[in-house]
Amino acid sequence: MPYMHIETNQTCTDSDSFIKQASLTVARISGKPESYVMVSLAMDQVMSMGGSTDPVAFVDYRSLGLPDTSALSEALCQLIHEQFNIVGDRIYISMTDSPRQNWGWNHSTF
Repeated sequence: MPYMHIETNQTCTDSDSFIKQASLTVARISGKPESYVMVSLAMDQVMSMGGSTDPVAFVDYRSLGLPDTSALSEALCQLIHEQFNIVGDRIYISMTDSPRQNWGWNHSTF
């Protein structure tokens, strides 16, 4: 139930390793068990920002409750920069605090 989706116009040579690192990062920053964390990655997307197709990323982060959003932004920008060499001013992060009744899991809701 933290869910993070990353879209980028870049390629990752070891996506399994990156996804695992991203999952650990989300668990650490959110304070939630990693067993609830879901991460998805869409690479090689056709994307532009500010009219440029230079390296760019969009992160959609959703959870039941948000951690310190400044710390979350810092951690996610750092993670993406280390993996894809995308600078922070080319990364947008959308953070959504979803109500429990809007999260379905295991045939029910949280």
